[in-house]
Amino acid sequence: MDSIELQPVRCPVSLDNNNHHAENTSKQQMTSGNRPRLTTNDAAEEGNPLLSPEQVPVNNGGQHRVDGEEVSQESISLNVQNSIANKEMTCITHRRRWMILIFLIFLILLVIGVSFALCLVIHDDADEKYNPTLFVLPRCFNGSFKLTNQIFIPELLSPASNQSKALSSQLQEKLSELYSSSPALSRYFSSVEISDFRNGSVVADYRLGFLMPLNNAELEQFTLSREMVYNVFRQSLYDQDPELNHPLYIHPASLDMQVTGESRSGVLY
Repeated sequence: MDSIELQPVRCPVSLDNNNHHAENTSKQQMTSGNRPRLTTNDAAEEGNPLLSPEQVPVNNGGQHRVDGEEVSQESISLNVQNSIANKEMTCITHRRRWMILIFLIFLILLVIGVSFALCLVIHDDADEKYNPTLFVLPRCFNGSFKLTNQIFIPELLSPASNQSKALSSQLQEKLSELYSSSPALSRYFSSVEISDFRNGSVVADYRLGFLMPLNNAELEQFTLSREMVYNVFRQSLYDQDPELNHPLYIHPASLDMQVTGESRSGVLY
């Protein structure tokens, strides 16, 4: 048999060269800092792994992507301007409402004031207009009352004594003020006189004079009746100073009054 010659197997040179070239290229890329380019999603995952790609805002020529929707800067600015404008309009509306309310209140007060002034000017009370010269018919009342805080002295029996004159003057002033301040009787009141003093603590006799117009029977029956004149006097005694030790204190229960007026014919009754 023929002898077979065995030869060593050799790898192709080209394959070794290619593998060596690939290794060198990879080393050069790592050495020079050239890393593989990252996509947008890869960058988002590497920079902030908690954010998904849909939540990462992307700036594309003045536009932002939020939650998958694109919102431009102009749209955001317009929304802010609209919000500010709405607030300003709301403030202006409130101010106008307050101004209108204040104006209405002022107008109501003005109308009330003008109406009140017109009522004062136009109102004509017939009772407030009277001619005193027409009051010519006398109507008189007399009576007595007791001064419980006075001590009787003999000098009071004489109208000419100083003690009698002083006490009479004080009582006349008191009764005159009483009837002059009465809304119903002040216009008719004419005079008051303290005629005498008697013993019994001190009992004073008085006389009241009123004047009324002619042909007015209603005054005698109502306004200048004995009941009206008496009740005005008695009410003032209940309203007097509560100090019981006042020297001019008149006991209300001691008041007495009768009519001694003059009729239209001039005859006393």
